[in-house]
Amino acid sequence: MKKLLLGCMLLLLMSGALPASAAEAEQKGGPAAGDRPGNAVQLEPARKNGGPAANATGPAAHNGTVYRLAPVDVQEETRETGRATIGGKALRSMPSHTGSLTEALKGMPNVQFSNDMISGQTAGEIAPPRISISGAKPYENNFMIDGMSITNRINPSGLGDSASQNDLTVGGGDQTLFYDTQLLDNITVYTSNIPASFGGFVGGVVDGELRDPKMDEWHFSVTGKHTRSKWFTLRGVDENSEKPSSQPRFSINTVSATAEGPVSDTAGLLLAVSRKHSVIPLKREENDGTINDGDQHRISDNFMAKMVVRPSDDLTLKIDATYAPYEEKRWREKWPDSDWFLQNDAYRLGLQAEYETQHGTLSGKTSYMLHGYNRESSSAHRYSNTSTDEQRGGVGDLKQDTQELDMRFDFDSVDYTAGMLTWNVSTGVLWHNTLVDFTAGAAEVDVDVLMAGNRRILTNSKYLEHSQELSLNTLGYYAQTELTLGNFTLTPGLRADYDDFSTNLDIAHRLKAEYDTFGDGSLRLTAGLNRYYGGQLSAYALKRYRPQIVFQQRDMDGDGVFESSKTTYGTDKKHTMSGLDTPYTDEISAGVQGDFLGFEYGVELVKRDYKNQLVSKSDDKKSYYMTNEGKSEYEGITLTLARAVQTQSMGDHVFGLGITKSKRKTFNGSYDEDVYDEANGVRLDYDKVYYNGELTDRNALPADDYNAPVVLTFSWQGHFMEDTLRLNTVTRWRDSATGLMADSRFSDDTPHGTTSGSNTNKSDKWMGEGTEYHNAYKHGVISGGFVTDLGVEWDVLKEEEYTLTMLMDVNNVFDESQEVSVTEGEASRGRSFYAGFRCEF
Repeated sequence: MKKLLLGCMLLLLMSGALPASAAEAEQKGGPAAGDRPGNAVQLEPARKNGGPAANATGPAAHNGTVYRLAPVDVQEETRETGRATIGGKALRSMPSHTGSLTEALKGMPNVQFSNDMISGQTAGEIAPPRISISGAKPYENNFMIDGMSITNRINPSGLGDSASQNDLTVGGGDQTLFYDTQLLDNITVYTSNIPASFGGFVGGVVDGELRDPKMDEWHFSVTGKHTRSKWFTLRGVDENSEKPSSQPRFSINTVSATAEGPVSDTAGLLLAVSRKHSVIPLKREENDGTINDGDQHRISDNFMAKMVVRPSDDLTLKIDATYAPYEEKRWREKWPDSDWFLQNDAYRLGLQAEYETQHGTLSGKTSYMLHGYNRESSSAHRYSNTSTDEQRGGVGDLKQDTQELDMRFDFDSVDYTAGMLTWNVSTGVLWHNTLVDFTAGAAEVDVDVLMAGNRRILTNSKYLEHSQELSLNTLGYYAQTELTLGNFTLTPGLRADYDDFSTNLDIAHRLKAEYDTFGDGSLRLTAGLNRYYGGQLSAYALKRYRPQIVFQQRDMDGDGVFESSKTTYGTDKKHTMSGLDTPYTDEISAGVQGDFLGFEYGVELVKRDYKNQLVSKSDDKKSYYMTNEGKSEYEGITLTLARAVQTQSMGDHVFGLGITKSKRKTFNGSYDEDVYDEANGVRLDYDKVYYNGELTDRNALPADDYNAPVVLTFSWQGHFMEDTLRLNTVTRWRDSATGLMADSRFSDDTPHGTTSGSNTNKSDKWMGEGTEYHNAYKHGVISGGFVTDLGVEWDVLKEEEYTLTMLMDVNNVFDESQEVSVTEGEASRGRSFYAGFRCEF
């Protein structure tokens, strides 16, 4: 079946003799312009005697009629190296588990996804998957809506199951708001040769554009979709699981509604609401020791209103307001009364004005955001009895309020001509302000230790309420010009960014050159030399730990009387982050792109060196400090091929093929990991590691995620039966990837022994030549494979006033299996089904 389906797709892709006319294609309502690559082809009958047939490219005979490939301009811009856009019906109908900004990029081979995205154990999760672009870490990308950042720079350590009284932050997502892609008109991804107008990243830029309201008449739509664990092939799950890391049961419901239309001759209004709700039943232990069923949940909501006003032909005004709360209910396994809610009440207000002048376009944008990943705990008191293994209680509340104000003004000139030279200029100034207010509520922990002979130690730890604030301002300016002389185009640019926290002035060059070999776009050579500076992570300007007051009582006679007690004050860890440089990456790229026989093709090579990446270290566990000691390397080559085909009897189709081969080295660390460890009185040397028995730099380790050496994608959108049946498939194949495994050996089997010196217990803490030890790793393999996702939309009722569409997604159509880690038994989820409807009137 797989070979038959792929064979049919390939046959249709390569076919150049399928009859259709432009008029027939328009009447049928084929793929929207935004769904097709630039210079797509349609197949038209050619005259046998003279006329267009004389210029036919690839004529063929079919039933006595000659047909030719005729180029059609279906997109305002042709594809550029380092830039890809998905929108229109392709975005609307894409099969997606989360319906998120990042999952919509799974058809792009140069975007790497975390292995957790397809884990068979956590299919009930609905948060956007984390991504890496050109070798960067997920929080080193810039996520944007309408050109304004929604990147989380406060606590982008990732959503998870950890919660502690000592921590002063809550792990959050890479984005401050989780937008439903149904609210977006298109998504543009910049992976290389990124224009100077974009900053605050060392990876890539993901920019979603909100939909504008329709202006012809009022339109309404209601959509619903459902899936459940019984519709999934789950692998490696524990049917009696108490942990959210293994989810044997879940149900996910998605509902949305929109209303849009004109409110006057010059203004339109869009109102939209959506909810994605996942319920995850798990086993949980109660205070009396019984095991009952309980429901964890994940909820992602979007409420949006947008108005567009065009008072004149040269002025456009837009205002949008979004409320996008996200919530998780969690608890710790075998720990009654440990429930907590992870919440992000996120608001955004956006304003845009665009004015067309005879010299160019002047635009201004402003956005205000209020958000914060908070923890609301059912209890601020935790109790633990080591003798009875009794544990209960929570870790207390943590509230974060972040306000962000962005303003930018841009000018894009028209083209000017001076002799043979054509040129234009783009320039702009940007300002950003962040205000953060953190409050960690008071919390308390009691630990009761009962030893032999009725001896007892009772320890009470109190964590006092702790608040901290942060204000950060950044200012940016950019200028870029495009110079065209004959077939040669040079695009130099410069960007400068300053922030009042680090007081760094970061000046980055941008340079792209392009040569159109034949002057018709069929063969364009490109090259680029760029530097990108990351945005300042507000996270490292905030303390992450608070001290505790410890009161301990001891009964060492076993007579029930505490004969001694003492009070100690925990260390208030000193936090140092001065003198830091801004992380950056230097990029060199080269490519070939163009159009040939209706195919749009591209080849691009990218090399990046990441420098000054942030690593948190500690020398004595009493303090921690940030360093710029992180480094990474990335090399990749990407090949793409796309084509659109319109036929008379076999539907209209858009095909895309992509393959990326890459290599990535990184320190596998993060800004929020305190590098300090001690084993048997021996200190860790973090910067050096043993890998496959050899001592090497940590920065030279292969990445342990986002690291598939080869990724191949194939996408197909097919429109049949006068566009009443639409299919959208995305196939993603990844090669087997390297995984890091702890290399545990007996002491005598290592070059200089282990910290324990044991030949009966293996250890991955190997001694070096000096007095410090090193972590030891060995090569592991995460086996790859391919996953094909299919989205089906069928208009079962289509009248002039209303349309009823049945929706179905089948993810992993062929039930293939991949590994998601080096741990045995952790495999990808199998085939899954989603069913729904959409009613439009």
